[in-house]
Amino acid sequence: MKTIIVTAADEKFSGLLNELLASLFQFDAPLSNAIGILDLGLSSTTREELKNKVNHIIQPEWDLVVDENVAKEKPHLRALTARPFLPKYFPGYDLYLWLDADTWVQNRFAIDWLLKAAATGSMAIVPQVHQSYFHTRKINNWRNNTLYMYYEKNGADLYWQRSYYNAGVFALRGDAPHWVSWAKQFQIGLHNSGSSRVCDQTALNYAIWTEKLQVHPLPALCNWCCHLAIPSVDPNTGKFCEPHIPHRELGIIHMTAKTKDLYLRSDRMEVGSSINLHFRAENKSVHSKNVL
Repeated sequence: MKTIIVTAADEKFSGLLNELLASLFQFDAPLSNAIGILDLGLSSTTREELKNKVNHIIQPEWDLVVDENVAKEKPHLRALTARPFLPKYFPGYDLYLWLDADTWVQNRFAIDWLLKAAATGSMAIVPQVHQSYFHTRKINNWRNNTLYMYYEKNGADLYWQRSYYNAGVFALRGDAPHWVSWAKQFQIGLHNSGSSRVCDQTALNYAIWTEKLQVHPLPALCNWCCHLAIPSVDPNTGKFCEPHIPHRELGIIHMTAKTKDLYLRSDRMEVGSSINLHFRAENKSVHSKNVL
């Protein structure tokens, strides 16, 4: 099947974008047939540099109706309204694999599993579930409140009954019904909320829950949300892994929330060493005074 990996970034996120691309290119064999980028405000210099690395650079529209002030002040949110329309922006592919710009690939098994699962017609996606994860009251309240704003009591009630999926990493066939359902529920949610809160993840979860969309859930190793649990570091390989036994290596690191600027150390690292969560070509520790 013909596959494409898609991500999005503005100039502010161009550094993270380049880290993601470098992580994709580290493997001997390509991870997909093509790479596409949604340009949310990249500089002309960055666009020129990217032309030699990727196959498509597309400037998305506002595919759904949002508040005028939001559209003017937060143009980067076009990435969210564009995600249900990836086959429109990048036609001709059988499988679409989305990676947020603040993710990077440590082990290719995650990409292989995502594509294999999506080839069946299901959405390959990762629920925010792991024995190491800690969901704070603030996190739960934000999700619950957004679901209530979008779909009133039914949406909020379903949150406590169903698995909640992270939309930062997923794979889906181009002919799957999920795209239409996602876009429909997203527009309903935007309308109900006054079009001021833009959250495609909320809409995707509600569409999955209410329209019985087929999902193939994958383990947290395929989309490790660092704000829910800071990974551990294998002192022998320098690779990121689960913080608790059996310390399996992670496939995709997702530097969610405020973890992009975080430095950490653990009992499994050398004394006095610390490391950030970013992709690096060589697994060497980075020293810093800002240590968690």
